[in-house]
Amino acid sequence: MKVKKHLFDFAFLAPGFGIFIIFMVIPLILLFYYAFTNWTGLGTDYDIVGFDNFRLLFQDSRFFNAMRVTLIVMVTTTLIYNVFGIILAALLNDRSRISAFSRSAYFVPAVMSAVVVAFMWTYMIQYNGGVINTVYSWFGMDPVNFYETPTRIVLMVSVIICWNSLGIFIIIYTATFSTIPPEIHEAAKVDGTGWFTRFCKIDFPLLVPGLTICSILAVAGGLRQFDHIRVMTGGGPAGTTQTVTLFAVSMAFERSRRGFSSAAIIILFILIVILTLIQLKVSKMNEVEY
Repeated sequence: MKVKKHLFDFAFLAPGFGIFIIFMVIPLILLFYYAFTNWTGLGTDYDIVGFDNFRLLFQDSRFFNAMRVTLIVMVTTTLIYNVFGIILAALLNDRSRISAFSRSAYFVPAVMSAVVVAFMWTYMIQYNGGVINTVYSWFGMDPVNFYETPTRIVLMVSVIICWNSLGIFIIIYTATFSTIPPEIHEAAKVDGTGWFTRFCKIDFPLLVPGLTICSILAVAGGLRQFDHIRVMTGGGPAGTTQTVTLFAVSMAFERSRRGFSSAAIIILFILIVILTLIQLKVSKMNEVEY
């Protein structure tokens, strides 16, 4: 009976497990393999070149610019996700109907496709005829050129990315707030502590599990950013707004340097793993039990 039960369980797990192997594990193994070759992505002729792709990568100024842009996006989005996620979750941490409606409203952008959001905001921030500058003109204000400098573009896209996904982080923080026993707050109120003191001394330390999850998701998402920048800027002008993923795709499909692009993705993969391990270590050191 136990054997039949295990076979029955395996039959249900097999499709999902097979998809994971085919589309995640095998491509990851091939990624590491092709990073040490000069494969162009076409045909089967290629040579093993060792660490030449990594050496060329660290000599390429375009890669360092792409890494700089990626880090700007990562830092900006991580800060916005966590700061505004905690603040809005704290304000929504009650059982009223208005709170339930607000949670749903904040989550609506998160169900929208990144491509749809990027196209929508592209029209909204246009210099001539854009929604935002049109509203500015109603109040006699000068139009803003959101595409004036590469840094301004990257920061603007980072804000749009956060608008798209902030609802997910609010839900996570709201769920974390709900795990805090109300008795702790009641005891603090009896002692005469104010709202801000209760938040700093009680809520924030107990939010560490949720903060860890949100930070890992934000950092990994920021480093892997592709969709929004690809639609809104295409990496331009002259590659100044390229992220590492956009740079790798450009090298693979426009320059036929699949091995070189694989090396760039491996660097990004290692960076994500290192930052994730650091966050888990810091989180474990700051966990509070109650």
